[in-house]
Parts: sequence; structure tokens; C-alpha cells
Amino acid sequence: MGKIKEIANRIWKDMKGAGWTGVVFLIYYGIVNSVFKAFCPLLVTTGIPCAGCGLTRATIFLIQGQLEKAAHINPSIFLIILFGLYCSCFRYIRGSKIRGFGVGVTLLITAMLLIYGYGMYHYFPNRVPYVYHENNILARHIPGYSDLIENFIQSILHWRTL
Repeated sequence: MGKIKEIANRIWKDMKGAGWTGVVFLIYYGIVNSVFKAFCPLLVTTGIPCAGCGLTRATIFLIQGQLEKAAHINPSIFLIILFGLYCSCFRYIRGSKIRGFGVGVTLLITAMLLIYGYGMYHYFPNRVPYVYHENNILARHIPGYSDLIENFIQSILHWRTL
């Protein structure tokens, strides 16, 4: 029973330490989502999705047991969960520093960017989450930005047909 209490204490300590981060996150989410109907800072700013776009939906599908849908939206979710489990094993169960954390983060980010690049190359702008969102900050404030992006999208679509 002592080991479980140690694990619970470490988890509780981390949750308390992240308290304000959670509050700021919820405020950001509430404001940005009400204005832009999106959450991602890159998407809100440029209208172009990032490597993390779709992770919330993928997580929900995963929780519902819909593995195929989760992989369809953003397969990076599986890598993130594996890395999270690895880190949790060290941090909470062993109570030690996470071995190879920097290398793990580097590999995770690299893999996510490769998955993102593949998705953008094959699916942009026609499949969620690889779609352009017209309601973005740059389109609102920079004349011609929307036309520039539209021309870029048409060039991509034309290039794919060659």
C-alpha cells in the first residue's frame, strides 16, 4: 500500500504544480474557440493546420474505442500515448528522472512532423484535419492573404495531377 501512496502523492504534486497552467489553458480555449471555432494557435493565426491538429478528436475516438478513426484523424496520438506511458513509468512508478527524455522528445517531434508532412502532402486541403480555415487572423488583417493561400492551394492541387 505504501508504493501506491507514493505514486498517488507524486501525481497529486504534479497536478497541483500544473494548476495555473490548466486555468490559463481553459481561458485561452474559451476565448479562442468562441472567436475562431478552433484551438490551434497556428490554425487561428494562419488558417493552416499544425502537426498537433486533430489530436483532441483522435483522443476522443481512442477513448471511445474507435482506433481506426483515431488513426485517420491523427496517428501521432499513438506515439504520444506511448511516450506518455514511458515517462509516467519513470516519473510516477519508479519515482526517478525520465531516462532519455530529450532523445524521446526529439524522436516524438520528428515522427510527428513526418506524419504531418505526409498528411499535408497527400490530403491538404481536402481531408480533416488537413484543411485551410478561412477564419484566421492573417486573413482578417492582411489584404490579399486569402488570395495568396487560395492560389497556393490551387497550385498544390494542380501539381498533384501532373
